[in-house]
Amino acid sequence: MKTKRHTKAEDYQETGAKFWVLSGNSLENWEKGIKDGIWGVRNKKGLRRSWDRISKGDILIFYVGRPIGGVIGFGRAEAKFKQDKPLWPDEIRANRIIYPFRFEFKTEYSLPKETWHEKKISIRDLKIGYWAGLNPLKDRNTIRDLNARIKESWGVVLEEPIGVGEKPPEYSPNLHNKIKDMIYEIGKIERYISEKEYPLDSERLDVAWRKVDRGVPSRAFEVQIGGDIYHALAKLKHAFDLWNSDLFIIIKDENRPKVEELLAGTFHEVRDRINIVAIGKVQRLYHLQLEHEKLKAELGLV
Repeated sequence: MKTKRHTKAEDYQETGAKFWVLSGNSLENWEKGIKDGIWGVRNKKGLRRSWDRISKGDILIFYVGRPIGGVIGFGRAEAKFKQDKPLWPDEIRANRIIYPFRFEFKTEYSLPKETWHEKKISIRDLKIGYWAGLNPLKDRNTIRDLNARIKESWGVVLEEPIGVGEKPPEYSPNLHNKIKDMIYEIGKIERYISEKEYPLDSERLDVAWRKVDRGVPSRAFEVQIGGDIYHALAKLKHAFDLWNSDLFIIIKDENRPKVEELLAGTFHEVRDRINIVAIGKVQRLYHLQLEHEKLKAELGLV
Protein backbone atom coordinates (compact mmCIF):
# COMPACT_ATOMS: atom_id res chain seq x y z
CA MET A 1 0.00 0.00 0.00
CA LYS A 2 1.31 3.44 -0.90
CA THR A 3 0.92 6.43 1.36
CA LYS A 4 0.91 9.97 0.10
CA ARG A 5 2.47 11.44 3.18
CA HIS A 6 3.22 10.63 6.77
CA THR A 7 2.34 12.72 9.78
CA LYS A 8 4.10 12.12 13.06
CA ALA A 9 2.22 10.52 15.92
CA GLU A 10 2.61 13.71 17.94
CA ASP A 11 0.72 15.62 15.25
CA TYR A 12 -2.25 13.30 15.59
CA GLN A 13 -2.45 13.99 19.30
CA GLU A 14 -2.05 17.74 18.97
CA THR A 15 -4.86 18.02 16.42
CA GLY A 16 -7.24 15.92 18.48
CA ALA A 17 -7.32 12.74 16.39
CA LYS A 18 -7.56 9.61 18.53
CA PHE A 19 -5.99 6.17 18.33
CA TRP A 20 -7.85 2.99 19.28
CA VAL A 21 -6.96 -0.67 19.51
CA LEU A 22 -9.69 -3.01 18.28
CA SER A 23 -9.25 -6.36 19.98
CA GLY A 24 -10.91 -9.74 19.60
CA ASN A 25 -9.99 -13.42 19.91
CA SER A 26 -12.35 -14.87 17.29
CA LEU A 27 -10.58 -15.34 13.97
CA GLU A 28 -13.88 -15.74 12.12
CA ASN A 29 -15.21 -12.51 13.63
CA TRP A 30 -12.06 -10.71 12.51
CA GLU A 31 -12.41 -12.09 9.00
CA LYS A 32 -16.03 -10.92 8.87
CA GLY A 33 -15.19 -7.53 10.35
CA ILE A 34 -12.39 -6.78 7.91
CA LYS A 35 -14.40 -8.07 4.95
CA ASP A 36 -17.43 -5.88 5.74
CA GLY A 37 -15.59 -2.96 7.34
CA ILE A 38 -17.63 -3.24 10.56
CA TRP A 39 -16.63 -3.52 14.22
CA GLY A 40 -18.82 -3.68 17.30
CA VAL A 41 -18.64 -3.78 21.09
CA ARG A 42 -20.75 -5.18 23.89
CA ASN A 43 -23.34 -3.17 25.80
CA LYS A 44 -21.11 -2.43 28.78
CA LYS A 45 -20.64 0.96 30.39
CA GLY A 46 -16.92 1.34 29.65
CA LEU A 47 -17.22 0.11 26.07
CA ARG A 48 -20.26 2.28 25.43
CA ARG A 49 -18.32 5.30 26.71
CA SER A 50 -15.46 4.52 24.31
CA TRP A 51 -17.91 4.01 21.45
CA ASP A 52 -19.45 7.42 22.20
CA ARG A 53 -16.00 9.03 21.95
CA ILE A 54 -14.84 7.48 18.71
CA SER A 55 -14.94 9.87 15.75
CA LYS A 56 -14.69 9.64 11.99
CA GLY A 57 -11.04 9.66 10.94
CA ASP A 58 -9.70 8.14 14.17
CA ILE A 59 -6.92 5.60 13.66
CA LEU A 60 -7.83 1.99 14.47
CA ILE A 61 -5.25 -0.71 15.22
CA PHE A 62 -6.39 -4.30 14.53
CA TYR A 63 -5.25 -6.63 17.33
CA VAL A 64 -6.08 -10.34 17.14
CA GLY A 65 -5.87 -12.18 20.47
CA ARG A 66 -5.37 -15.90 20.95
CA PRO A 67 -3.96 -17.75 19.07
CA ILE A 68 -2.35 -14.94 16.99
CA GLY A 69 -1.41 -12.46 19.71
CA GLY A 70 -0.52 -9.41 17.65
CA VAL A 71 -1.43 -6.53 15.34
CA ILE A 72 -2.45 -7.56 11.82
CA GLY A 73 -3.49 -4.24 10.28
CA PHE A 74 -4.94 -0.78 10.75
CA GLY A 75 -7.62 1.51 9.37
CA ARG A 76 -9.67 4.57 10.21
CA ALA A 77 -13.14 5.01 11.68
CA GLU A 78 -16.20 5.97 9.65
CA ALA A 79 -19.84 6.28 10.78
CA LYS A 80 -21.26 4.86 14.03
CA PHE A 81 -24.60 3.13 14.41
CA LYS A 82 -26.52 0.76 16.67
CA GLN A 83 -27.77 -2.48 15.16
CA ASP A 84 -30.36 -4.98 16.37
CA LYS A 85 -29.59 -7.84 13.94
CA PRO A 86 -26.90 -10.53 14.40
CA LEU A 87 -23.89 -10.03 12.14
CA TRP A 88 -20.85 -11.90 13.43
CA PRO A 89 -20.69 -15.72 13.41
CA ASP A 90 -20.98 -16.06 17.20
CA GLU A 91 -24.06 -13.79 17.18
CA ILE A 92 -25.66 -15.83 14.42
CA ARG A 93 -25.00 -19.11 16.24
CA ALA A 94 -26.44 -17.70 19.46
CA ASN A 95 -29.29 -15.98 17.58
CA ARG A 96 -28.88 -12.85 19.66
CA ILE A 97 -27.08 -9.52 19.59
CA ILE A 98 -23.73 -9.56 21.41
CA TYR A 99 -22.13 -6.42 19.95
CA PRO A 100 -24.90 -3.84 19.40
CA PHE A 101 -22.72 -0.70 19.32
CA ARG A 102 -21.09 -0.75 15.92
CA PHE A 103 -19.13 1.45 13.57
CA GLU A 104 -17.81 1.29 10.05
CA PHE A 105 -14.13 1.47 9.28
CA LYS A 106 -11.97 1.71 6.20
CA THR A 107 -9.01 -0.67 6.15
CA GLU A 108 -5.76 1.06 5.24
CA TYR A 109 -3.56 -2.01 5.55
CA SER A 110 -4.27 -5.61 6.49
CA LEU A 111 -2.11 -8.73 6.36
CA PRO A 112 -3.49 -11.68 4.37
CA LYS A 113 -5.02 -14.14 6.84
CA GLU A 114 -2.53 -16.89 6.03
CA THR A 115 0.31 -14.61 7.22
CA TRP A 116 -1.29 -13.35 10.44
CA HIS A 117 0.72 -15.63 12.72
CA GLU A 118 4.00 -15.18 10.88
CA LYS A 119 3.93 -11.44 10.22
CA LYS A 120 1.84 -10.10 13.11
CA ILE A 121 3.41 -7.35 15.23
CA SER A 122 3.74 -8.16 18.91
CA ILE A 123 2.90 -5.32 21.32
CA ARG A 124 3.23 -7.16 24.63
CA ASP A 125 6.23 -5.03 25.63
CA LEU A 126 4.50 -1.74 24.76
CA LYS A 127 2.16 0.23 27.01
CA ILE A 128 -0.89 -0.72 24.98
CA GLY A 129 -4.17 -2.01 26.38
CA TYR A 130 -5.84 -4.70 24.32
CA TRP A 131 -8.11 -6.46 26.80
CA ALA A 132 -11.43 -4.92 25.74
CA GLY A 133 -13.01 -4.81 22.30
CA LEU A 134 -12.22 -1.09 21.96
CA ASN A 135 -9.22 0.38 23.79
CA PRO A 136 -7.97 4.00 23.73
CA LEU A 137 -4.30 4.55 22.91
CA LYS A 138 -3.05 7.93 24.10
CA ASP A 139 0.68 7.78 24.90
CA ARG A 140 2.65 9.62 22.21
CA ASN A 141 5.83 7.64 22.65
CA THR A 142 3.95 4.36 22.46
CA ILE A 143 2.20 5.44 19.24
CA ARG A 144 5.58 6.44 17.77
CA ASP A 145 7.11 3.08 18.76
CA LEU A 146 4.21 1.16 17.25
CA ASN A 147 4.42 3.17 14.05
CA ALA A 148 8.14 2.39 13.81
CA ARG A 149 7.44 -1.32 14.13
CA ILE A 150 4.74 -1.18 11.47
CA LYS A 151 7.09 0.61 9.08
CA GLU A 152 9.96 -1.80 9.75
CA SER A 153 7.83 -4.96 9.55
CA TRP A 154 5.42 -4.13 6.73
CA GLY A 155 7.04 -1.19 4.93
CA VAL A 156 4.00 1.06 5.47
CA VAL A 157 3.11 3.88 7.85
CA LEU A 158 -0.09 5.02 9.50
CA GLU A 159 -1.90 7.44 7.24
CA GLU A 160 -3.15 10.78 8.44
CA PRO A 161 -6.86 10.72 9.30
CA ILE A 162 -9.24 12.58 7.03
CA GLY A 163 -9.30 16.28 7.79
CA VAL A 164 -6.66 16.23 10.54
CA GLY A 165 -4.79 19.52 10.55
CA GLU A 166 -6.93 20.83 7.72
CA LYS A 167 -10.19 22.71 7.50
CA PRO A 168 -12.53 20.67 5.27
CA PRO A 169 -14.10 22.49 2.35
CA GLU A 170 -17.56 23.84 3.07
CA TYR A 171 -18.94 22.09 0.02
CA SER A 172 -17.35 19.64 -2.38
CA PRO A 173 -19.70 18.54 -5.17
CA ASN A 174 -19.37 14.85 -5.97
CA LEU A 175 -21.27 12.07 -7.63
CA HIS A 176 -23.07 11.10 -4.42
CA ASN A 177 -24.51 14.59 -4.01
CA LYS A 178 -25.41 14.86 -7.68
CA ILE A 179 -27.37 11.60 -7.65
CA LYS A 180 -29.05 12.58 -4.39
CA ASP A 181 -30.09 15.91 -5.92
CA MET A 182 -31.50 14.10 -8.97
CA ILE A 183 -33.64 11.80 -6.81
CA TYR A 184 -34.85 14.83 -4.87
CA GLU A 185 -35.86 16.60 -8.09
CA ILE A 186 -37.50 13.48 -9.53
CA GLY A 187 -39.61 13.26 -6.39
CA LYS A 188 -40.83 16.82 -6.82
CA ILE A 189 -41.67 16.20 -10.48
CA GLU A 190 -43.66 13.14 -9.40
CA ARG A 191 -45.62 15.39 -7.00
CA TYR A 192 -44.17 13.92 -3.83
CA ILE A 193 -43.01 15.98 -0.85
CA SER A 194 -39.34 15.31 -1.48
CA GLU A 195 -36.73 15.87 1.23
CA LYS A 196 -33.00 15.36 1.50
CA GLU A 197 -31.28 14.27 4.73
CA TYR A 198 -34.55 13.07 6.22
CA PRO A 199 -34.27 12.34 10.00
CA LEU A 200 -34.22 8.67 10.97
CA ASP A 201 -33.66 8.54 14.74
CA SER A 202 -29.94 9.39 15.11
CA GLU A 203 -29.31 8.85 11.39
CA ARG A 204 -30.48 10.54 8.18
CA LEU A 205 -31.78 9.09 4.94
CA ASP A 206 -30.28 10.54 1.77
CA VAL A 207 -33.74 11.22 0.30
CA ALA A 208 -37.30 10.51 1.42
CA TRP A 209 -40.58 11.00 -0.47
CA ARG A 210 -43.85 11.60 1.37
CA LYS A 211 -47.33 11.69 -0.15
CA VAL A 212 -48.84 14.12 2.35
CA ASP A 213 -47.43 16.84 4.55
CA ARG A 214 -47.86 15.04 7.87
CA GLY A 215 -47.33 11.55 6.52
CA VAL A 216 -44.35 9.26 6.91
CA PRO A 217 -41.99 8.51 4.00
CA SER A 218 -43.59 6.15 1.51
CA ARG A 219 -40.28 5.81 -0.33
CA ALA A 220 -36.78 5.87 1.18
CA PHE A 221 -33.54 6.22 -0.79
CA GLU A 222 -29.89 5.63 0.02
CA VAL A 223 -27.19 6.56 -2.50
CA GLN A 224 -24.19 4.31 -1.94
CA ILE A 225 -21.40 5.43 -4.27
CA GLY A 226 -18.67 4.72 -1.76
CA GLY A 227 -18.43 3.77 1.90
CA ASP A 228 -20.21 0.93 3.61
CA ILE A 229 -23.12 -0.85 1.93
CA TYR A 230 -24.04 -2.64 5.17
CA HIS A 231 -24.79 0.66 6.91
CA ALA A 232 -26.91 1.91 4.00
CA LEU A 233 -28.98 -1.27 4.08
CA ALA A 234 -29.29 -1.01 7.86
CA LYS A 235 -30.80 2.47 7.51
CA LEU A 236 -33.24 1.30 4.86
CA LYS A 237 -34.25 -1.68 7.00
CA HIS A 238 -34.91 0.72 9.88
CA ALA A 239 -37.07 2.89 7.59
CA PHE A 240 -39.06 -0.21 6.66
CA ASP A 241 -39.51 -1.18 10.32
CA LEU A 242 -40.69 2.31 11.25
CA TRP A 243 -42.82 3.30 8.24
CA ASN A 244 -43.21 0.26 5.96
CA SER A 245 -41.54 2.34 3.24
CA ASP A 246 -40.64 1.16 -0.24
CA LEU A 247 -36.84 0.99 -0.28
CA PHE A 248 -34.29 1.99 -2.90
CA ILE A 249 -30.51 1.65 -2.85
CA ILE A 250 -28.63 3.36 -5.68
CA ILE A 251 -25.24 1.81 -6.43
CA LYS A 252 -22.53 1.28 -8.99
CA ASP A 253 -23.02 -1.88 -11.04
CA GLU A 254 -19.84 -3.36 -9.54
CA ASN A 255 -21.40 -3.29 -6.05
CA ARG A 256 -24.52 -5.28 -6.94
CA PRO A 257 -23.04 -8.68 -5.87
CA LYS A 258 -22.25 -7.30 -2.41
CA VAL A 259 -25.76 -5.89 -2.00
CA GLU A 260 -27.35 -9.16 -3.13
CA GLU A 261 -25.13 -11.12 -0.73
CA LEU A 262 -26.27 -8.99 2.23
CA LEU A 263 -29.92 -9.19 1.15
CA ALA A 264 -29.65 -12.97 1.02
CA GLY A 265 -28.27 -13.05 4.55
CA THR A 266 -28.39 -10.34 7.20
CA PHE A 267 -31.14 -8.29 5.51
CA HIS A 268 -33.24 -11.13 4.08
CA GLU A 269 -36.37 -9.73 5.76
CA VAL A 270 -36.45 -6.79 3.34
CA ARG A 271 -35.04 -8.54 0.29
CA ASP A 272 -38.36 -8.29 -1.54
CA ARG A 273 -38.90 -4.65 -0.57
CA ILE A 274 -35.57 -3.19 -1.75
CA ASN A 275 -35.08 -1.98 -5.29
CA ILE A 276 -31.45 -2.09 -6.43
CA VAL A 277 -30.97 0.76 -8.89
CA ALA A 278 -27.91 1.52 -11.01
CA ILE A 279 -26.62 5.08 -11.03
CA GLY A 280 -27.01 5.30 -14.80
CA LYS A 281 -30.76 4.62 -14.60
CA VAL A 282 -31.28 7.47 -12.15
CA GLN A 283 -29.35 9.81 -14.42
CA ARG A 284 -31.35 8.70 -17.46
CA LEU A 285 -34.72 9.08 -15.71
CA TYR A 286 -33.75 12.52 -14.42
CA HIS A 287 -32.83 13.84 -17.87
CA LEU A 288 -35.89 12.24 -19.51
CA GLN A 289 -38.19 13.84 -16.95
CA LEU A 290 -36.54 17.24 -17.39
CA GLU A 291 -37.06 16.98 -21.14
CA HIS A 292 -40.66 15.87 -20.58
CA GLU A 293 -41.36 18.84 -18.31
CA LYS A 294 -39.72 21.20 -20.80
CA LEU A 295 -41.90 19.91 -23.64
CA LYS A 296 -45.04 20.23 -21.53
CA ALA A 297 -44.14 23.83 -20.75
CA GLU A 298 -43.51 24.59 -24.44
CA LEU A 299 -46.91 23.14 -25.33
CA GLY A 300 -48.62 25.09 -22.58
CA LEU A 301 -49.62 21.95 -20.71
CA VAL A 302 -48.14 22.97 -17.36
